[in-house]
Amino acid sequence: MRKLLLVCSSVMALSVGSQAVAQDAPAPSTVADPDEALVDDDAIIVSGIRASLAKAADIKRNADQVVDVITAEDVGKLPDANVAEALQRVTGVQITRVFGEGQAVNIRGLQQVRVEVDGRTLLGFSARVSPPENDNLGRSSGLDSVPSSLFGRLEVRKSPLASQVEGGLGGSVNLVTPKPFDFRKPTVSVRATGTYSAESEKFEPTVTGLFTTTFADGNIGLLLSGEYQKRTSKLQLFERNNWLERRNGGTETLLAPLQLQYENVEIDRSRIGLNGALQFRIGDDFVLTADGLYSKVEADRTNQAITFSLPTSSTALIIRDAVNEDGYLVAGEATGRIRVQNQRREDPTANYLFGLNGKYDNGRLTLEGDAYYSRGTLRQKIEVVVLDSLTGVIGNYDFRGGPVPSLTLERPAGTAFDPNNPANYVIPTSGTLTLRANLLPANLEEYTGKFDVGYEFDGGVSLRAGVRYVDLRADSDSYRSRGLATRAELEPFAVPGDPDFLGGIDGNFPREFFTYFPDPDFLIPRVLATEPPLASEEASPNGYRRNASRDYDLQEKTLSGYVMFDAEGELFGRPARANAGVRISATDFTVDTFSLINNIPVLTTDTNKYTNVLPSANLVVNVTDDFLVRVSASQTIQRAGLADLAPSTFINPTNLTSGGGNAQLTPPISSNLDLSMEYYTGGSSLISGALFYKDVEDFIATGTIEETLTIDGNTDVYQTSRPFNIASAKVRGFEVGVTQFFDFLPAPFNGFGIIANYTYADSEDSNGFPLVATSKHSYNLVGLFEKGPVSARIAYNWRDDAVFEFTQDRPSVIAARSQLDAQLGIDLTKRIGLSFQAQNILPKDSATVEISNFNPTAINSYALSESRYSVGVRAKF
Repeated sequence: MRKLLLVCSSVMALSVGSQAVAQDAPAPSTVADPDEALVDDDAIIVSGIRASLAKAADIKRNADQVVDVITAEDVGKLPDANVAEALQRVTGVQITRVFGEGQAVNIRGLQQVRVEVDGRTLLGFSARVSPPENDNLGRSSGLDSVPSSLFGRLEVRKSPLASQVEGGLGGSVNLVTPKPFDFRKPTVSVRATGTYSAESEKFEPTVTGLFTTTFADGNIGLLLSGEYQKRTSKLQLFERNNWLERRNGGTETLLAPLQLQYENVEIDRSRIGLNGALQFRIGDDFVLTADGLYSKVEADRTNQAITFSLPTSSTALIIRDAVNEDGYLVAGEATGRIRVQNQRREDPTANYLFGLNGKYDNGRLTLEGDAYYSRGTLRQKIEVVVLDSLTGVIGNYDFRGGPVPSLTLERPAGTAFDPNNPANYVIPTSGTLTLRANLLPANLEEYTGKFDVGYEFDGGVSLRAGVRYVDLRADSDSYRSRGLATRAELEPFAVPGDPDFLGGIDGNFPREFFTYFPDPDFLIPRVLATEPPLASEEASPNGYRRNASRDYDLQEKTLSGYVMFDAEGELFGRPARANAGVRISATDFTVDTFSLINNIPVLTTDTNKYTNVLPSANLVVNVTDDFLVRVSASQTIQRAGLADLAPSTFINPTNLTSGGGNAQLTPPISSNLDLSMEYYTGGSSLISGALFYKDVEDFIATGTIEETLTIDGNTDVYQTSRPFNIASAKVRGFEVGVTQFFDFLPAPFNGFGIIANYTYADSEDSNGFPLVATSKHSYNLVGLFEKGPVSARIAYNWRDDAVFEFTQDRPSVIAARSQLDAQLGIDLTKRIGLSFQAQNILPKDSATVEISNFNPTAINSYALSESRYSVGVRAKF
């Protein structure tokens, strides 16, 4: 495949270069806000959705690679809380949602996507509120951590250029910030929005603003922008189940549920994003830019949960009167234990990106230097109270009624077990009441410098080359202490059962249960007094005991260089453009972790190094003035996540799971072929289609194995998840899209339009399973209307099931889901407008449902998020 790519590069370049004729390609507009089309120095015409779509089409048409674009207007018009949600309607893009918000993207069947800001790495931890072991991938910030309003446009790059940073099997997302020289006159823009969340019943603000101006006859420019967002979300969950192999007293291997947990979660999120840039024009040829971006997310979570844990024997009869459907014990009776839990959790994350860029361009020679510092931090804090019943609680469960399994509880004598009675919980027997406090501080840092040079020769041929050096560091520490308390001490913190517990989910399961919810001033002193640091851990912060088995300290250095040339001319008598090049990247890393040996942490150092040669070529031919055909061939890599490379082991004794990394992971390499067609039917209208094929070697996926571990003197069977290299994987598919306004209809119907796209991505790894996070089918339908001062959109997004992870070689699958959003805008004047928005209008259709091996009855989790409604006002001067 590598030889094929190199041949394609050479043929494309030579066929165009040999016929090269200099021609001027129209440059896309650089005005950061597509709302603003200047007609003279004093007037601004607000041209709305059409202008946004027209600019996006213009950028796509003139791009040197396969790319899709959303401009600032499109980001702002739909109620998207973050960048991931703004990208969900792009052809070929699928997003992953975590607790009601978009968190990550998948491009053309692969979730390994690089995220950049202006071509730089924005490091950071995701603001997601799932278990922390899944947060620390570290290559780039989660897309939920930055407000979408900070960016002038979002670019989804589906084929690479040799000049662009390596990393991203599926492609890359580049978030482009506006710069002062993008605007032709001083501009002030302010938007204030209030959002009502249906379940939490709170009305909360979002405020965004932008100011930019120039000085010194336009030679100095200043831009400042920012956003503050407050949002409280309520989620209703069934979770943490899995189906494990059991003989259940017989000879046939069957699948039985692990546990049934019902949980109510409230998340109080606040986002702050700031962006600033200062530009200097020195002469006609040189521009110096200093810029910075800062974002912070405070995600404070409280939750209340009740869990029925089933017996774990793999051979004994653990489920009586079992109902067997296709090998799954979907109903029956088991004798187990009830656990109730309250938790407070804080997940403050911050992102910093500061850079200095200088660019010289005299029309032929281009010199550009860029240096930046990127940093991401996490300061996680968790406080948990867990109460256990004695064993001997009988649970009758049934998964067949949906949407979550039913559960009734009783005592062996046939009397009901009342989870709302505090006498049913044992206090203070060791291990049955746990006060726990955890700290997880983690840091990411990257120092990067690069230099690029380009020269345009006569005849439309240009040559570019460059070098880039990266010093990336990551560290994560973990601290945990536990304690006990008496019933009398806990009595002031008693929390009675809530009869409206999980009121949005139908079913017969415990609705009221008793818990204690101590405040931090009570809980933390007791856990620190019970489990103080060991003598070797005196440096632990705030008196916590070190949980060294989760720690890692990693340094990775990368030196990359490229050479690439571009050509414009004719191919078979038609205008054509091509680029071809090769990028070489050498990586060297070292990681320190602790391994548990006889329950004692032992320092271990692992190293690795590798070099990758990555060719790429892109050809675009104007078959007609409005019909373009693009061909791309490339190789791309994706380095493993930083936490994936750290072979430490971290333990969750609550649900008997553990996880860790694998320092011997090799970077997957994807060989890619793309053929796309674009038909520009006028203005903002576009019809496009593409075929794509990806062949991935050394693919990484998470597998789950059973391990017997002894933690704090207790020996149990844990489900341990680690990443492994799978021999190969393939993705093949196609995408089609149309954007069309019905201008041919009589008024007012000529204001209607449609955006529709569909993606087919057929993926398979070497074991015959589809790839993680890849839906075979997905589509978007967006209805548009814009006439005079009124604009409206209604957007429907759907994707079918996708593999989530593997347990005992069986896939756990996120079932098909959809989401419906809507927006209405009214311009009161040319400068002031109102907007009304609704997100997740049909929450039960958007519920995230995890099932075992595509079996809709075998539910592992069910997450129901809420609808949100917003009203806002926007002013621009």
